[in-house]
Amino acid sequence: MKTKLLFLMPHASTGGMPSFVLKRIQLLNDLFDIYVVEYACLSDTYILHRKQIQDILGDKFFTLEENKLELLTIIKNCNIDIVHIEHEVEGFDMGMVNMLYSNNRTYKIVETCHNIIFKAKDKIFIPDAFALCTPYHLETFSEIDTYKQVIQYPLENNVCDFNKKTESIKTLGLAEDRINVLNVGLWTKGKNQGEAIEIAKKHPSIDFHFVGNQAINFEDYWQPLMNDLPENVKVWGERDDVNLFMEACDIFMFNSTFECNPLVIKEAIGYQMPIFAHNLPQYCGMYDNYISPIEDFGIKKDKHYLAIDESNKFTKESTEFYNLILKTKMKKQETKSTYRFINHFVNGVYFEILGDSHSNFRVQFSDKAGNILYEEIIKCNSWIKLDREYYTDWNIKVWENDQLVHNEDISLKGKRVMIGFESSSLGDSLAWLPYCDEFQKKHDCQLTVCTFKNFLFKDQYPNIEFVEPSTVVPNLFAKYDLGWFYDYNKEPVLPNTIPLQATATNILGLEYSEIKPKLNLLFDSIELKPLDKNVCIATNSTSGCKEWTKENWQEVVDYLVGQGYSVYNLSKEQTYDLNGLTPIKDYSIKNTISLLLQTEFLIGLSSGISWLAWALNKKVIMIANFSKHDHEFSTDCIRLVNESVCHGCWNNKNFKFDKSNWGFCPINEGYDKQFECQKSITSKNVIDELKKLT
Repeated sequence: MKTKLLFLMPHASTGGMPSFVLKRIQLLNDLFDIYVVEYACLSDTYILHRKQIQDILGDKFFTLEENKLELLTIIKNCNIDIVHIEHEVEGFDMGMVNMLYSNNRTYKIVETCHNIIFKAKDKIFIPDAFALCTPYHLETFSEIDTYKQVIQYPLENNVCDFNKKTESIKTLGLAEDRINVLNVGLWTKGKNQGEAIEIAKKHPSIDFHFVGNQAINFEDYWQPLMNDLPENVKVWGERDDVNLFMEACDIFMFNSTFECNPLVIKEAIGYQMPIFAHNLPQYCGMYDNYISPIEDFGIKKDKHYLAIDESNKFTKESTEFYNLILKTKMKKQETKSTYRFINHFVNGVYFEILGDSHSNFRVQFSDKAGNILYEEIIKCNSWIKLDREYYTDWNIKVWENDQLVHNEDISLKGKRVMIGFESSSLGDSLAWLPYCDEFQKKHDCQLTVCTFKNFLFKDQYPNIEFVEPSTVVPNLFAKYDLGWFYDYNKEPVLPNTIPLQATATNILGLEYSEIKPKLNLLFDSIELKPLDKNVCIATNSTSGCKEWTKENWQEVVDYLVGQGYSVYNLSKEQTYDLNGLTPIKDYSIKNTISLLLQTEFLIGLSSGISWLAWALNKKVIMIANFSKHDHEFSTDCIRLVNESVCHGCWNNKNFKFDKSNWGFCPINEGYDKQFECQKSITSKNVIDELKKLT
């Protein structure tokens, strides 16, 4: 009777681990009664390996749904002898794993780790043996007392003759008179296809072929690359005929910087392809005789090697290994409860404890200064969500029955973080964006930013990923929203009582200092003319309390025209029918930037146009007496104020701006003194400043 062998896979979608399991099944299916259980179906799109496994095993392939304990039923009903887990079990449901590793079980357990991330110190359950996929793991798991044997993915001799190579080239439609380079792998940052594309740009006479799926959860990496592909690059997506590409192509390039023991290198060796790759430390010298450094691409190599077939060796080693495990004594597990912590900082602090422990857990949240902000006692499979959403240097401590078991300071390094702009206004966007850049630099995180004005910034901040509003960004560890909320859970200080730019530092936990944004000026239609006597004004804003009178504007325009200036009013609204202006046909931001770049200075209100001129390093004469002198920017700004009248209500903590009320004037609305702050600034005040400039 054949030994009943069950492979437990985390998933059966595309990748190295499913490829390895498929190879085990292909080479061992005649010798063992094999079953496969897929812990979770991650994709209905990328099913290449799942389909091949199902074709071999038929109804002996299972996928677990929400009830993960169904695995135990399958093991029992099928009388399984060995459960071979192709993953570290600490990543599975702890309740299921605790029962799977029961000391009363009737089957043996083998584990294989397929990554270089997992550490031995994190191992809770000890299998009866490790089937290691790389010699590197002999060191990784050296401190764990259980049997270990390295059984690597086998090399296979697939060298084809000239006729077969020619046939594969024609089948795929490749150019016969050009060198063809192959790259295989899931499109991720670790696989590093971006580097290969840059190499392709340097070698336009060579064709580069990329085979591998572009999963939506990695779109932030591969989509920008797809937007800038050279003509000699072709992306083929996921394929079930990689063998044809191996036969047809002349060179294999593998740019990955984050690998365990890549199967595609072994496959390329089997086809005796010249290989250019990064020789990573975890390869332990296994591929020294096979690969050339990436940086040597383009240099002719004389290195040759023979492709050997290790299929029989793999089958023999695997069979002897499983037979040995059947005879070994079962590894008893320590009888202890298990639990794990899950936390993130997406619009607040979320902390969850999962497991089967019956202990009481005291969870405490503190800030950097040591102030205890929240404390609660909870059980396993419970969670806590705090209302505070702005950035805080959180410290989270957990005591299990009065013994400290967790002490964590928030760290965003390397984590995926998002900052969303709640405001679509031009001024807010220009004011806040620089601090997203400062936040990314401070925390060294993978930052995604969502604004309504991405086109102004996208090319200027390469360390930031920009997404459009309503875009779903997966796998976030933290998220912060920028806006005026008047909510102490969203911002520690009332936004109207601080400078506009400090809105961002207020929420993001940064030191405030005035910073100009970097703007994208790569607009095709902008042609800078020789700087003439041009002046821009902006007569309109978003509230009556910010506006200035028509009479004052007309007197300023008359003065400027009298001095030989062409005057452009950049406000689209054109509320005031002013005489003497030079007409503007196009009020787009693109043309507005073009005009500002050709002007000497701007006369404006507290508005987005003033912020735009400032960002373009133009001098701004600002008429803004409704707000305090430091609310807007101060560099390159001549600000006209009159503190002898009612002024600065905008920044008064007792008032909250009502954007639905154009006549908002919290002290004098409906009286003669309504808007006296702005009215008290005269055209003479402005002209006196102009005389200094002109």
